[in-house]
Amino acid sequence: MVEQRRGRGRPTGSRVDPAVRYEELLDAAERAIREQGPQASLVEVARHAGFGRSAVYAIFPSRSAMLAALSKRHVARILTTLVERTRGADDPRERVSAFIDNLCAWIEEEPQLYRALSGHALMGGDDERGIFEELADATEQVLVKNLSELGAPTDAAAPWSRAMIGSTAAAAAWWQRTGTMSRAELVQHLTVLSWGGGVRMPLYPPPGD
Repeated sequence: MVEQRRGRGRPTGSRVDPAVRYEELLDAAERAIREQGPQASLVEVARHAGFGRSAVYAIFPSRSAMLAALSKRHVARILTTLVERTRGADDPRERVSAFIDNLCAWIEEEPQLYRALSGHALMGGDDERGIFEELADATEQVLVKNLSELGAPTDAAAPWSRAMIGSTAAAAAWWQRTGTMSRAELVQHLTVLSWGGGVRMPLYPPPGD
């Protein structure tokens, strides 16, 4: 019996699905950060995944790239929960409050990931979008919808959304550190600030009026 020889360049064994490995590495990154803290390295991620370092670097060439991917994953989860909570809700103020509560809930449930991703958001390069910018984009869409429904100009939605995310993140970090009030109280205060500060209706006439 003639033994069939493997063709040149043909891989041995079954091929690894890159999409599956991508998700496995993000799962491992979450475990590493929860266990080791926000400074967990790619070496720790490889250990948690049970892969060699080369397998990790093949998917994520840098720790920053991995954190950017984690930011996208967790923003998607926050928004999915928001959609489920607000399905059928017609009150714009209720949607804003739910968005703030979802973000505060995530910070409360994932303190180590929040620290890792918020640090990356401040230090990431121009070509990498951090969790704050991802969340600001989502908030901007909410503001555009709310302002449009109220017949108000929407040009302020972009800066307002970034101010809202920045203030919410700063207040949530203070709340997590001090434990001064309940999450419900924090969300109520932040909703009043966001809603009264311009989401409901501009307090000044648009230019040219």
